[in-house]
Amino acid sequence: MPRSKIASFARKRPPYFWWLLAHALALCFCVLSWMLTNYVFANPELPKNYALLKKIGQAPMPKTITALEAPQGDAFAPTDLYRKYAPFSLPDNAQKLRKNNYRLMRSYLRTYSETTKPTYIEGNYRVLQIRPLTKDDIIYPGFVIRAQALVKPDKDREPSPYPVMIEYIFPTDHKAAFSWFKPGDLMKVQKIPDCVAILQLGHLGTEDEPIINLTVVPIAYSEYKIGTGRVLTITPPENINLLGKFPLFPYATSSANP
Repeated sequence: MPRSKIASFARKRPPYFWWLLAHALALCFCVLSWMLTNYVFANPELPKNYALLKKIGQAPMPKTITALEAPQGDAFAPTDLYRKYAPFSLPDNAQKLRKNNYRLMRSYLRTYSETTKPTYIEGNYRVLQIRPLTKDDIIYPGFVIRAQALVKPDKDREPSPYPVMIEYIFPTDHKAAFSWFKPGDLMKVQKIPDCVAILQLGHLGTEDEPIINLTVVPIAYSEYKIGTGRVLTITPPENINLLGKFPLFPYATSSANP
């Protein structure tokens, strides 16, 4: 279209047309901004959203609570955990697994201030591996223990390994405390006073024989007794890195990452 015709076309528009157009564009911008802001605040578990919230000082962090203040939630023994989460190992449930893990992380960051309740673990576990946490991990500082559930087949037999693994995160400033645990040590986890909740769900093994892999973390902060003479103070995490990878211990075959 020639410039003269474009100029003529523009002159024919009444003044209020441009006023309405400017306000319509401003309204669209406001709506889009509101939708984006709401999405970011409603989904802090997404790494990009969390990074943005950090920049503006609005990133949620788990609050300091005691065992008496811990939110209500069901506690599951290893056999119940296996029954509840083994179906997630099926390929058809990959999307369900991803959504479940996002929900778990979001609830943890907000200290379960919404309707979602924590899922606590209980039972006896044998320590397999220990390592300190780094800034590349989901939580820092502290250390993490990989342990396997022990379950008694019946009352007359000794406990035997069960296909439920945990990665037990200990958020703490005591950087040398990880050396207080040794492979082969036994851990007894109870809802009270430990308040250890599931942070991430994964699975190992095969579809026919899945092994449940749970990353767990205390959501109440207090003293943790190790043996008869040592006490570890568990503190809220100082840093959370949502780009940290799961599982926290490498495995030859794993589909635990969401």
